Amino acid sequence: MTENVTSFDGSQQRLEGAPFGVTADELRITAVGAKIEFAKSELQTVQAYIDVAYAGRIAVTTDDGSELPADTLAHLGSVLSNYEQALFDQIAKLEYEQEMLLFPPDEDEDSPDGDRLS
Repeated sequence: MTENVTSFDGSQQRLEGAPFGVTADELRITAVGAKIEFAKSELQTVQAYIDVAYAGRIAVTTDDGSELPADTLAHLGSVLSNYEQALFDQIAKLEYEQEMLLFPPDEDEDSPDGDRLS
């Protein structure tokens, strides 16, 4: 495949670096940012559903007309709360990953006391 190849005078030359100034790190940072935004949006939706589930404003009818167990909405709220916690964890992990991509740690800062190794 002829990726990153251009021809100005009939001879083909390979382009060095990323086209249009977009590097792999920039793409990775953008992808992580998009994942964070999606998870935050999902978190808002889940939190709204949790509020509805615990407020009891959900009307459920069964196909056969039987009664639902009394704790159905509590179970739904519990499941949503677990998902909410998973989203919090995912957002924290992604924000840490984004931080490491934006501000990579210096190699000299590896020692616990901050002293540079000779």
